[in-house]
Amino acid sequence: MSIEKLKAVADQITARLPMVKNKGEEATKQALVLPMLDALGFDIWNPAEVCPEYEADFMAEKKQGQKEKVDFAILIENIPRIYIEVKSVDVSLDGHEGQLARYFNATKSVSLAILTNGIEYRFYTDTGDLNIMDSLPFNITKLTELDRGLEIFARFHKAIFSPNAIRDFATQINYTTKISGFLRKQLDLGDNNPSEEFVRWILSEEASYTGRISLKSIERFQPIIKDALQIVLRDIVRRSVAALDKEVRSPTLQGNSSADRKSLQESTDQSIQEDNLVTLTKKQAVVTEDELILFAAIKNFFEQSEFFKQEIFDKSQNKKVRAEISYANNHIYFSVYLNSISNWIIRASVESKTPWIGFNIPSEFGEPLIPQGITKIPSCRQSKFRISYTKDQVIQQSASLLTATIKHVISNANGE
Repeated sequence: MSIEKLKAVADQITARLPMVKNKGEEATKQALVLPMLDALGFDIWNPAEVCPEYEADFMAEKKQGQKEKVDFAILIENIPRIYIEVKSVDVSLDGHEGQLARYFNATKSVSLAILTNGIEYRFYTDTGDLNIMDSLPFNITKLTELDRGLEIFARFHKAIFSPNAIRDFATQINYTTKISGFLRKQLDLGDNNPSEEFVRWILSEEASYTGRISLKSIERFQPIIKDALQIVLRDIVRRSVAALDKEVRSPTLQGNSSADRKSLQESTDQSIQEDNLVTLTKKQAVVTEDELILFAAIKNFFEQSEFFKQEIFDKSQNKKVRAEISYANNHIYFSVYLNSISNWIIRASVESKTPWIGFNIPSEFGEPLIPQGITKIPSCRQSKFRISYTKDQVIQQSASLLTATIKHVISNANGE
């Protein structure tokens, strides 16, 4: 999960390029792709975990009678979770996503599809309709570029792999960009006001969201729309201040032709848009390594607990489903939850001046379970029951508190 390890492996991969070019797909797999999977914590020597030439029952037969195969399938607990299609390092990835989409769409357990030539990685998931792979990748990473985006790679490490977290992250990237562009057109209206039923109106727009609008989708999009609104409003303020400053420094600006003013406006808008894309990508990519370490510890605890494979009521499906642990970062705090962000287990701020972790349990039940040496701190809006946080200690010492919290969350969700 270490970013430094991923950087070291990426350096090794790029150094091998001259020796791998023109050697075909197998050389690309062995020298470029497998080392990256190994760095992500997957056992590349175990075909039960990293299965080459994966063949499933749904695979269509070719003319010669042989079935199509996925280059690599990553299996977790014997269930395929990631499909990887590999092309030679010399081959462009354009136009090769169709076959990967067929595999993805036919396997409900798979939540991440990767198309790669060993240097460029294109990541796909299903941010619209469930189990239907998006036509466009939610992220493209090139190991030869200065900004490799390895922070995003780290999200797919075996120790913290979470289908829900991948979908949430991809949804945030895809739709915050789309919605901020849409809002920029719709909200910069001068004296006019935006229409009523704002959230539903945004989600119902064809260019914004293609899935079915449900209570769960509205819940997912509330923080995304909030981010998009902040981006647009910041742009409007920045442009207004820049225009005022320009007018003060250049009184003759008003004498310019309308064409000149239009050109200046377009240039300003383009600059703002490019700046936003960089800022947005960096902002959304930042789930810190300490937060991922915290999630890995809680995930490991959950998977070894009595609650693993228990069922929890899912409001969006109106039935009980298997409890799955996931995480999210809304830029204010880090959250670990079961199936829905409303079923949060802990909220934490591990990067603040006074690091803390909050448990979703009433204080009267949580206080007797606080470990020795750990301090209870005052409540806040994000969590009514909080304790001080020290890396590598709190989760190990707080088994009873974490057990009680998970039990409380599941019981509440199930109406017990």
